Parts: sequence; structure tokens; C-alpha cells
Amino acid sequence: MTLSRSKRDTVEKLFLSLIGVQMLSFISLIISNVIDAIAIKRCLGTDALAAYSFSNTVISIEMAAFGFLMQGVSVLLSRNAGEQDAGKRNSAFSTAILLALAVGAVLTVMFIGASYMMADVVGTPAHLRDLSASYIRGNALGIIPYLLFAVFSASTIIEGGKRQLMLSFVVMAATDIVLDFLNGYVLGFGIWGMGAATAASEFVAFAVVVVFYLRGRKLFRFVPGLFDKVYAKDTFEYGYMYVVKQLMLTVLGYVYNNYITFKYGSNVLAVYAAAFSALSLLQCLSSAIGNTVSTLTGFYAKEEDGTSLKSMMRASVKYSGILNAAIIIVSISVAGPVMRMFYKANDEFFVTAVEAFRLFSLSIVFRSINMAIRGYYQSMKMQVHNMLFTFVETLVCEVLSLIVLCEVLGMSGIWLSFVAGEMLALLLLTVVLMIGRGTKDCLDAWMCLPPTWSGKCAERFVSSCHSADEIMACSEAICDFFHRNGASDRTSNVLSLAVEEIGRNTVQYGFIDGRGHSIDIRAKRIDGAWMLIFHDDCMGFDPTKYLIPSDSGGEHNGIRMVSGLVSEMTYANALGINNLFIQIKDENNAPL
Repeated sequence: MTLSRSKRDTVEKLFLSLIGVQMLSFISLIISNVIDAIAIKRCLGTDALAAYSFSNTVISIEMAAFGFLMQGVSVLLSRNAGEQDAGKRNSAFSTAILLALAVGAVLTVMFIGASYMMADVVGTPAHLRDLSASYIRGNALGIIPYLLFAVFSASTIIEGGKRQLMLSFVVMAATDIVLDFLNGYVLGFGIWGMGAATAASEFVAFAVVVVFYLRGRKLFRFVPGLFDKVYAKDTFEYGYMYVVKQLMLTVLGYVYNNYITFKYGSNVLAVYAAAFSALSLLQCLSSAIGNTVSTLTGFYAKEEDGTSLKSMMRASVKYSGILNAAIIIVSISVAGPVMRMFYKANDEFFVTAVEAFRLFSLSIVFRSINMAIRGYYQSMKMQVHNMLFTFVETLVCEVLSLIVLCEVLGMSGIWLSFVAGEMLALLLLTVVLMIGRGTKDCLDAWMCLPPTWSGKCAERFVSSCHSADEIMACSEAICDFFHRNGASDRTSNVLSLAVEEIGRNTVQYGFIDGRGHSIDIRAKRIDGAWMLIFHDDCMGFDPTKYLIPSDSGGEHNGIRMVSGLVSEMTYANALGINNLFIQIKDENNAPL
């Protein structure tokens, strides 16, 4: 049964809160990278900037490791956030940290010991070899804290520290910028100092999230001996597609660069490079949505909560359209000023660059939806779906669109190939899955959920409440639900009472700030027992702390009464929301 939802549910509000911090974090990193290039050019000259460009190809290995850990650990920890066994939560976190240390140590030794060899591998010219190798060595000093920062960033989000995470990225960018110019104008450590400045900023960002960890709730704790091969394997499975996607993008970039140069020449390739660089800032929202979907999917998939997963995907499509449409309108309006950062207004290619940026920007809506779908597949361990969709989108649809549109429309086909490729990939995925699953619902087709995960399934109860009256209606409805599915009278009445007492308590104490909160209530049968799950977006409140009798004059007595009737009651504050799990063994033990 599903009660009406006239307001945003907890899932949608949680989705919005997470994409905000993710987007601001990506923006701060991009600004930092742009300022890096500006500082190197102004302080050290053209050769240093060229060497920096070559060394960045090597640094991309570090970035791939960061993305791999950030993605993999985010899903791993979100899946274990509601785990009742603290040992399992700590083992997952400890495994992630030890993995980061191991990968970081290997990369540090490789970057420092083989810096010249790595500079040669990426094709660095002989006269830039020393400069490129120096930057690689300076940057290598921060690899270990940077990868540890990836792990702690994932845990910080799940622990509810969205502001602290955003602060860490802002502080990292600010530290990098200040140290870049300090090195260039005062310290004089050359390009090695520029790499070391980046490394120092990574130490500072790591320190910020560690301070939060030490002062926070510690849903996850690091225990050195708790390395688990299963969690290490899970991290790989959740994160490896990030690396695969980056490799495919590298191949795509190679194809675009060579095709454009062959067909239109180096000047048009320069326009492509400028417009694509500016486009990276617009794609921050798409990346944020993809990461958010990946994290939330891990959290709700652990509960087999198809209703919340569908609400999350619906929100991702909705806000991919609304927010990206606003970004496109702004981008079209300011395309001229943006491209003047690369070209003078009287340059013969300025008008072409403006057109390129405007048409490129049209792709971000479909790119955002596609990233959400890939993030979902990644967390659901749907490796075949993810790999095929990524390959078709990147190396089939976009390349095909580039070639066909350039033949039909000329140079404008380059700028339209992204939107056409992203749209074509989404269309193909939708049609194939709709036919395969026999559904006309796009979300149902994309998600491929088992039938038993659906809120419409007779074995599940789904509700979202926004007031005391809705809580009472939910209490009556859930009692009927349990009776229909073979629960005993005692089980039905106890869990109905739990909904009434817990729900009314949440409304009484959590809704007083007037911010329009909601309580999501789920129920299902699991291993011969009934599970009742509450999610709410109110201030942090652990009802299990009030289970011990006290002289409180009757306050929270309803919670204590419920706790005495159920088999188990556990609480976790994860992703900034309250999560309460209640379990009761059915004395009838009647099969459904």
C-alpha cells in the first residue's frame, strides 16, 4: 500500500542536499586546476606550462585511482551504513583505508622513482623532460593523503558531514592557489614547487576530513587488523567502471582530435579544445548527480527498497532536466564572454568558438541522465549493463554522430555530435530494455528491479507521511497489511503500535522547526521475521538511547514500551537522515 505524497519525500530531499555539495566540490577542483595553469604560465613561462600539460597525463593515473576509490568506497560504505553489526561497518571502512594506503604507496614510489620514464612514456619533448619529471615528483608527495581523502570523503558524506566535505574541497583549492603564487613569486622552487603546492593542499584537505572524523559520530571506525578480502573485492567491483569510463574517454578524445584535425585543420581543433574545456564546468552537475545516485543506490539497495530507488531515479531525471535547462540558458547567454577568455573578439574563430560552446552545452541534460543510469548500474553490480551502455554511448553513438553530422552539417556537426550521441545512446537503451522487460515505463525499464522489490508487491508496505494524521492512517493501514500477509494478531498490533509511537514522537519533536519534513515507512518479511524501517530527515535523534527506564516523568515512554515488545531495535544516522530498524519474530511463523 502507498499513501499519497503531496510533498517531497525523504529520498528527494536527500538527493537534492547531496548533489549540492557534490557540485560545489567539483567546481572548486576545476577552478583550482585552471588557476594552476595560470600560475605556472605567469610565474614560470611557456615551457613550464607545456611541461605541466604533459605531466598532467601522468597525474591522470592518480586522478583515476582517486575516482576509483571515491566511487567504490562510497557504494561500499553506503551499503553498510545501516548494518546492525558495528564490526562489519568497521571492517568495510578499515579495508578501504588499507587499500588506499597500499595503492598510494605504490603510486608514490612509481611517480618519484620513475618520473623521467613516465615523462617519456607520455611523449614529453627532450627540452621539457626535466620540467615534467620535476612536477611529477613534487605532486607525488601528496598521493597517499589524496587517496585517503577519497576514503574519508565517502565516509564524511555518509556520516552527514556534507558541509565539512565542501569545506575540505574549498580549503584544498584555496591552499593550492595561495601556495602556487607564493612559490612562483617568493619561494622560487620552480615547477617542482608547483607540484608540491598541490601535494600540500591535499594534506590540508585530508586534515579537514580527519578532524571531522575524530570529532564526529564515528559510524565507521578504523581498526588496523580488520582487512576483509570480500570488501576489497566489493570496492573493486563498485569502482572499476570509473577507470574503464576514463579509458574510453581517452580513446574518444583521440578519435575527436585526429578526425577534426584531418577534416578541418588545427585551428578548428583549437576551437574544440577551448569549447570543451569551458564545457567541463557545466558538467559538474552531471558528475554530481551520477555520484549521488551511486551513493544512494548503495544505501537503498541494501534494504531492497525499490520504491526509494525509483523515487531517487525519478528525482535524478527531474533535476537533470530542470537544473541543466537553467544552466543551458545561462550558458547560451554568456557564451561570448566565456569564449573571450580564449579568443579576442576580432579573432576569425571567435564566432565559431561561441557557436561551439552553445551547441556543446545542449548535451548536458542527456549526459546527466546517462551518468545517473551508469551510477545506478555501478552500485547494483549490473556490470554487463554498465559496460555495454558505457561502450555504446562513448565509442559508438558519439563517434557515429560525429562522422554522420559532419558529413551532413559540416563543421557544426562537431558541436552537435555530443548531444546527438548522448541522446541516441539513451534512446537505444530505453527501447532495448522496454522490449526486453515488456514495459512502457522508462524508469522500470532502466532499473531492471526484481518484482519483489516493488512497492506494489503484496509482500511490501510503502508509505511516506508528513503529519500526525497521516501517521495514524499509516498505523491502521500497516496493521491490515500484516494481517493480510499471515502475521499474527500480536505481531500486527505491535508493529502498528510501533508506527504510531515512533511516528508521533518524530512529528512531535522533529517537525517543530517548520521545514516540511517527512517520514518514510517500509515493512517487509525477512528470514521468518517482520522488518519495519523508518527514514526521516529531521534533526539527529537516536530513540534507542531512551530504552533504559529512567525518572523522566513519562517522556519517551512510548518508545520504551515498543522496545519491550519487539525483538530488535537499532538506529543509525547515515547520509544526514535518521534510520531506525525494528524487527519482530512472528510467533505464527506463517509463510507468505
